[in-house]
Amino acid sequence: MYFYLKNPKQNNETSIYLIHYLKDEGKNFKYSTGQKIQPNNWDFENRLPKTLRGSKGVKNRHIADILLQYAELLEEEIKKSEKENKPLTRAHLKDIFDRRFKNKKTATSFIDIVQLFIDTKNMSGGKSADWNQKYSNLKKKLELFEKYRGKKIQFRQINEDFIDAYSGFLRQIKNKPFKPHNDNTLHRNINFLFTFLIWSHGKYHNIDMDNLKNPVKKYQADDIHLTKEEVAALEEIELPRESLERVRDLFLIGVYSGQRYSDYSVFEKADVIGNMIIKRAEKTENESFIPLHPKLKRLLDKYDWNLPRLSDMKFRKHIKTICSMAGIDEEIKETIYRGNKKEVLYHKKHEMVSTHTARRTFITLAAEEGMPDHIIMKITGIRDPKTLQKYKKTSQRSVTEAMNRLMKKI
Repeated sequence: MYFYLKNPKQNNETSIYLIHYLKDEGKNFKYSTGQKIQPNNWDFENRLPKTLRGSKGVKNRHIADILLQYAELLEEEIKKSEKENKPLTRAHLKDIFDRRFKNKKTATSFIDIVQLFIDTKNMSGGKSADWNQKYSNLKKKLELFEKYRGKKIQFRQINEDFIDAYSGFLRQIKNKPFKPHNDNTLHRNINFLFTFLIWSHGKYHNIDMDNLKNPVKKYQADDIHLTKEEVAALEEIELPRESLERVRDLFLIGVYSGQRYSDYSVFEKADVIGNMIIKRAEKTENESFIPLHPKLKRLLDKYDWNLPRLSDMKFRKHIKTICSMAGIDEEIKETIYRGNKKEVLYHKKHEMVSTHTARRTFITLAAEEGMPDHIIMKITGIRDPKTLQKYKKTSQRSVTEAMNRLMKKI
C-alpha cells in the first residue's frame, strides 16, 4: 500500500491518492484522500509528508495524521478479509472508505478538526456513549460560539482572552438543550476543550499549552444523598406502573452496589466470583469488589440479571417523580456560582435526585455506619481519597444524632 502524488513534478499543490494492489481482482484500488501537498514537502521514499518545523510542519503533521487514518482502515479491512477468508474487492473498499471519510476529507477548519478528533478516538471502538455525548456537545457549543461572535475560530486565536470569552458565552448560553453553565459545569467543559487542544497539539497548532490554564474555579456543590429513612420509603412504596417500579429498582441497585448507572446497568452473572461481583468501571477502568448481599441479589434475580436500559433523561425524570411520591420533599437550599455572580435557589429534595444520587447515598450511609474508607473505595472503585470525600454528604440529622450519642458518653 502506498500514497502517491497525482502530479509529483508540478510546483503547485497536488492531490494525494491511496493505491493498493488487490491480488483477488488483479487490479489496483485507487482512492483520493482529499489532501493536497506541494511535491517539495513530500518524502518520496517513505511516501508521507516530510517532517518540518514551523507552520509547514504543523500542516504536514495534519496531513500525515489523516493519511494514517486511511492506512489504519485499510489494514483493518485486510485483516478482516483474511480472517473471514473473503476476497477484498474495490467495490467493498470504496463503500467502506466513503462511509468513513466522505465529507471528511478536508478537515481544515477548527470545527472540522474537533470532529476529526472524535472520529479518530472512536476508531478503536473504545469510547463510550457518554464520552461521545460530551465531545459532540463540545463541538456544538463551539459552533454556537462561532455564530455568536460572527466569525470562525482559528487555532491562532486560542489564548487566555479566547478562553475568557468562551467562558462568558457558556455562562449565559440558552440554546436548547444547553442551559447557562454554573462554574462547576463550566470548569469541566473548559477541560474538554483542553483535552482536544492537547490531542491536536503539534499536528494542527503550536499553542503553548503549559501557559494556557483553566481560569474557572470549582466550588463545593450542594449535592444531596438520601437518608436511611428515605431509602426505606423507596423500598416500601407501592407504585402504580411497572415502568416506575423498574426505575425505582434500578435506583436501589445503585444504592445497594455503590456503582455508577453505566456500570451496574450491565452487571452479568459472569461477573460473580464466590459471593462477590467483580467489575471494571466503564469510565475509569478501576476494579470494584461489590458484595452480592441479599437486597442486591434479590433485585438482580428479579430481572434475571438483564436489567432494563433507560436513557439518562428518562431515568432522571421518573426517579424525581417516584421520590416525590415517596414523600422525599424536604426543602433544600442550593447555592450556585457563575463568575462573580452568586445565586441561591430552593428546591424540594426530590427535584434534585439524579442517577448519581444513588452512588452518593451508598458512600455517605456507608461512612456514617462506620465502614472504613479503604473498604468503601474498593467497593466503589474510587482510587483517590479526595474523590471519596467529595461524595460524602452528611445530613444535619446525622450530625445531631452523632452529637447526641457523644453527649450521652460524656
